[in-house]
Amino acid sequence: MILYYYMGMGLVHTASYKIDRKKAEDITIRFLQQHYNILSVKKISFENNVWVVRADVSSFGEATKEVSINAKTGKIIGWH
Repeated sequence: MILYYYMGMGLVHTASYKIDRKKAEDITIRFLQQHYNILSVKKISFENNVWVVRADVSSFGEATKEVSINAKTGKIIGWH
C-alpha cells in the first residue's frame, strides 16, 4: 500500500520513509515515558523530512513537549 501524508503544499509520498505517522507517535511516547506521564498526543506534523510530535505530559504539573524524529532513520533529533 502506498501512503500519502497531506501537508500545506500538497501530498507527500511517505512510502520512501522508514517511519510513518504511527511509528513516530510510538517513538515519542516511549521516549517521553522515561521521564513523564503521557496525558495525550496533541499534534503530529511532517516538516522537511522530520516528524514533529507534540504531547501533553505531566510530572509535577502539566506541560507540552515536542519531539522531532528523522523520518528516514527514526532517530530523535531534538526535543524540548
